[in-house]
Amino acid sequence: MRQLPHLHAVTAATFLSGSILLASAAAAAPVAASALAPVAAPILAPSLAPSLAPSLAPAQGLQYQLVWEDLFDGTALDPTKWSPMIGTGCPNLCGWGNNELQYYRAENATVSGGTLKITARRQNFGGAQYTSARLRSRNLADFTYGRFEMRAKLPAGQGLWPAFWLLPTDSLYGTWAASGEIDVMEAVGQDTRRVLGTIHYGAASPGNQFSGGSYTLPTGDFTNSFHTFAIEWEPNVIRWYVDGILYSTKTSWWSSGAAYPAPFNERFHMLLNLAVGGNLPGSPNGSTPFPATYEIDYVRVYQLQDHDPADCVALVDDMEHGNPAASDYFTFNGGGFGDISASYTDLPPAGGGAASLAVNWTGTGSSGFLGGFGRTRKLSLEGATHLEFWINPDPGQSYTMEINLQDDDNGDDTIPPSPDGADDEFQFELEVSPQGSSQGPGATSGAGWQRVMIPLSSFVDDNTFLTGGNGVLDPVSTLAGGNGRLINVVVSLVSAGSPDITFRTDLWRFTRRTGSVSGRLWNDQNGDGQSTGEPALSGVTVELVDTLLDEVVASDVTNGNGDYTLTGAIRGDYEVRVVTGTLPAGVGPTTDPDGTASAHTAAITLACDEAVAGQHFGYGPPLVGSNICSPGVNNSTGDFGRLDATGSAAISSNDLTLTGSRLPLGSLGYFIVSQTPGFIQNPGGSFGNLCLLPPIGRYLGQAGAVGPDGTLSIGVDVTALPQPTSIVSAQPGETWYFQLWHRDAILGIPTSNFTEGLRIIFE
Repeated sequence: MRQLPHLHAVTAATFLSGSILLASAAAAAPVAASALAPVAAPILAPSLAPSLAPSLAPAQGLQYQLVWEDLFDGTALDPTKWSPMIGTGCPNLCGWGNNELQYYRAENATVSGGTLKITARRQNFGGAQYTSARLRSRNLADFTYGRFEMRAKLPAGQGLWPAFWLLPTDSLYGTWAASGEIDVMEAVGQDTRRVLGTIHYGAASPGNQFSGGSYTLPTGDFTNSFHTFAIEWEPNVIRWYVDGILYSTKTSWWSSGAAYPAPFNERFHMLLNLAVGGNLPGSPNGSTPFPATYEIDYVRVYQLQDHDPADCVALVDDMEHGNPAASDYFTFNGGGFGDISASYTDLPPAGGGAASLAVNWTGTGSSGFLGGFGRTRKLSLEGATHLEFWINPDPGQSYTMEINLQDDDNGDDTIPPSPDGADDEFQFELEVSPQGSSQGPGATSGAGWQRVMIPLSSFVDDNTFLTGGNGVLDPVSTLAGGNGRLINVVVSLVSAGSPDITFRTDLWRFTRRTGSVSGRLWNDQNGDGQSTGEPALSGVTVELVDTLLDEVVASDVTNGNGDYTLTGAIRGDYEVRVVTGTLPAGVGPTTDPDGTASAHTAAITLACDEAVAGQHFGYGPPLVGSNICSPGVNNSTGDFGRLDATGSAAISSNDLTLTGSRLPLGSLGYFIVSQTPGFIQNPGGSFGNLCLLPPIGRYLGQAGAVGPDGTLSIGVDVTALPQPTSIVSAQPGETWYFQLWHRDAILGIPTSNFTEGLRIIFE
C-alpha cells in the first residue's frame, strides 16, 4: 500500500451520533452469572435485544458426539466430576463478586431419584442467613469448544438465581473478564418464563463488557417441568438454545490479553449453582419459598469429531459490535477526507446480522488516493485460502480498493506506523465500477450487495510501505513457532474519476475453502439406477451452488469416465446441479444422489474440510407413461419386474419402445395391452399379478428371451395395437395399459410372473 498520511485512530467524535454501544458490566470479580450493576440494567438495550443477534445459523450436518456426562443416577455427588465450593467468597471475594447472601455448603447438593438437587435454605450458617450449593468441574472436566447441555427444572421465588455457566480453567488472558465467561443459562426466580444467555469479555474489571440474549417460554414456565438448556461453542461463534430452539448467536467479542478469538479459545469448566440474592435478582422477601430446589436431570458435553478447530473461518469483523470507534479501527486521509461508521439499515442478504460498516470519502475534485481505513486484527491464517466480504457500492462510482494484509516478520507482533523494513505487506487491487471488474474479483457499483471472494494467492508482495519482510504471507505467529501472523487489514481508496467513494461493507473473514464434492454421470440405458457396466456421460457441466445465496461456487465438466469434482467449498448447505443445456439430446434423469424428485439436482451439507464422494446422476432416454400395480411380485431375481417406455407418446411420431427389466435371464416373455386397468392376483396359477382387464391383446410373434442384462424390449407400432380379434390405432387422448408376462421358476417350481403395469396417455 501507499504511504498513509494523517493516520489516526477512530474516536467517538468520528462515530456517527445515534450509534448504540453495548452496555458493560461493572463486576469486581468472576461472577456466578451476569454481574449487572445496577440490578435493572438489561443485557442489551431493549430496542436492540432481538436484532443484535447475528443471523449466523447453526451449521447443518455437523455431528456432535457425546464425550462427557453426569446422569446423577447414584446416591451421592460423583467426586470425579464435581467439586463443591464452600463459603461466602470471603475474604478475597465476599458475596462472590455479586453481593450474594448465601453460604455455599456441600450438604446442600444431593443426588437421589436420578436427579441432582441444589437446595437453598433460610438457614443461619457461617455468618450468612441462607445456605445453598455451588459445584464446579475445574480440572475434572475442562473443554475447549463443544455443545454443553443441561436438562433441569428451575426454582421460583424472589431473590433466587439458578445458573449453569462456564469459567476459564487457566485464565491465560488475565483476571475476570479478560479471560471470559459463558453463561449457558441463568434465571431470576421471580420471572419464571424467561432465561438469559450471556458472554463476558474485554478487559479486567471494571473494563469488562458483556452481550447476550434472552428466551421467553410461549406458554407455561420453567419451574413446573424440565427443560433443556444448551450452547454450541465453536471457534468464532457461540449459539444458545432452549428445548432445541436457537434464540441467540454471538460472533463478536474481544480480550485485552490477546487477539480474537480470545478469550473464547481456551479451556473452560462448568459450574452449577443456586444463589440467593445478588445484583441480578435482588434480595428474597417474605414471599420467597424456602427450601427452594434447583433440580438437574443431566449435564452432557458433546464435541465435533474430526472437525478442524479453526472451523474454516477466521473473522476480521462482522460489525455486530456496532462501534468501530472502540473496535481497533483506524482511518487516514490522502487527497480527500472521510470516515467510517455503523449502518443499521443497509445490510447484506446473508450473515450480516444487525449492522454493517458505512464507508464515506469525499475527494477534492481530482482522481487519486483519497484516504482509507483499516482494522488491527491479529489472526492466524493457517490453512486459509480466501479473503471474503460483502460490499454494496453506490451507483456511478469508479475506484480501486487497495486491500493490504500486513503481517509480522520480526517477531514483535506489531506493525510500526512509519515505513518499516522488518515486516511484510501483501496487496490486492479490487476494481469497483459500473461495469464491474475487467479481470479477477471485483464489484459493480449500483448493483446492490455482492459477495467478493479473493484467493490469497492473488495477493502480491508490495514493498512501497513495508519495505522488508521475507516475501511470504505468513499464517502463524512467531509465538506459535511461525514466521509471523496477520496484524492489520488496511484498505486504501483510490478514485478513478469519482469525486466520492461511498459504500457499505460487512462480514470480512478469511476462509479455508477446501471442501469438495465428486461423483459420476452415466447413461442409464436400462433405467435401473445402477451404473455398473453402463457408459459414461462426458462433457456435461456440473455446478456446486450455495443454496443460501443461489451462487455458483464451483463448476466442472465430466471427463471421459463421466467423473466430476467440485472444489472450493466452505462448510454449509449446497446443491449439486447438472446444467441441463450441456446434456446430450434426448436423455432424461433416471436417478439422483439424494433420491428426491428434483431432477438434475441434489442437496448436500458440507462440514469444514469435508470431501463427499458418490454424488452420481443417471440419465437415460426420456421415460414415457407412469407405472401401475407397483411394486409387483418379486421373481427369482429377488426383485419385481420393471416396465418402462421410452420415445414419445405422440401418435404422429410413432416412436415408442417398451422395456422390461430385472427379469430372470433367458426366460421367455411377451407383452400384453388393454384399455382397461385391473388387478387379478395369481391368474391361471401365475406367481404374479395381472394388472389388465379384458379385452386384452397380445403381441403375437413377438415373444422373446430375456437377454443377459435382464431386459426384454419391443418397438410398439402405436397405429397397430393388438386386440383379441383385431388391430386398432391409438387415438389422441386415449389411455392404454401395458404389461409383460414371463416364464420363471420360483424355488425350482416352473411358473410365471408379471412385471408392474404401465399407463400411457397418447397425444
